[in-house]
Amino acid sequence: MSGILIRQGDGTWREAAYAGYALESDLQAILAEHPALIPGVGEGARTCREFPSEAGPADIVIVDAAGDVTLVECKLAANPQARREIIGQMFDYTSRLWKMDVEDFAARWQSRTQGSLFSEDSESGIPLREALARNLAEGRFRIVLAVDAINSPLKRMVEYLNFMSGPNTSVIAVEYSRLTQGSTEILAPRVYGQELAEVRAGASKTAGGDLVVWDAGTFRSWLESNDSASIENFDLFLSEASRAGLAFIGSRTPTPAAHLEISNRRGQQLGRVSLYFYSGQRTSLEFDFTRISRMSPDEKPDMSVLSEFVDQLGLTAGLQEVADSLRTTHFASRRPNVPLARLTEESIRQAFVALSVLMG
Repeated sequence: MSGILIRQGDGTWREAAYAGYALESDLQAILAEHPALIPGVGEGARTCREFPSEAGPADIVIVDAAGDVTLVECKLAANPQARREIIGQMFDYTSRLWKMDVEDFAARWQSRTQGSLFSEDSESGIPLREALARNLAEGRFRIVLAVDAINSPLKRMVEYLNFMSGPNTSVIAVEYSRLTQGSTEILAPRVYGQELAEVRAGASKTAGGDLVVWDAGTFRSWLESNDSASIENFDLFLSEASRAGLAFIGSRTPTPAAHLEISNRRGQQLGRVSLYFYSGQRTSLEFDFTRISRMSPDEKPDMSVLSEFVDQLGLTAGLQEVADSLRTTHFASRRPNVPLARLTEESIRQAFVALSVLMG
């Protein structure tokens, strides 16, 4: 019994019948077209079907306007994977997205959808890029197991995974029953695990998930309580940035994040140097110059300037790996970073000498 009654034209009530799905791709197509049917997905959500990863294509990956990432795997009860392999499969996908460079993610997205995830020139594009980059770096994902029928073993798996997984990951299962009566088709979602996920999300927010604008003073105050080993270098970083005429731009994120915009004499934005706090690495200095790799030959700085910049970084203690990464990938790879506390005073000063080459 479907438990859903539909009133007929003659005033009588008739129960809808189960129709099911011929293929898993049928369910996938419905959810990709209507992401609002997926619990927790925010406004402005965009979807990518068969998102490419080293673990194979993920059924649906969703990014909403807040940069939150949802992975959806669709399975039918008739598929023997519906109970066991789907769990390992989803965590395999999320492990491949964890720490993925945001530019790599955007390129894979565009290769499947033929559309840009965010516009480089839009004002809203930068916050989305930053939020998505942090969620990828922190492994902050929502996992949704979309099925045509939820059974007791799957419920138990979802409950256990929510109990055992870290604070950044939530797991829910949604039963999307497809019903028919005459020419009318009905999709009836039933969610399991959302209450558990919301409780854990609430606890995470209470522990420090509120959005904060990380200006220099707020950032430093936070470091005093949470990463005191980085304070001395942070102060020097601010001092050198001020001497170079670079503004400290704080992001609006749950955990500390800020950056310096690096432009040349002509006002072309070449990239940014950022400070991020990663739970496993503490406060890190990140060099993002992927913009240079996307410039046309007429826009791109002279090779002599780029070479001198990389050479200067290579002479800086603690930044040799950063220089090697920029050199070997022609500025196109994932953004290299180094823990701020590991750098010496001379290293930080020398880093700004190298940046001055780009800035002219």
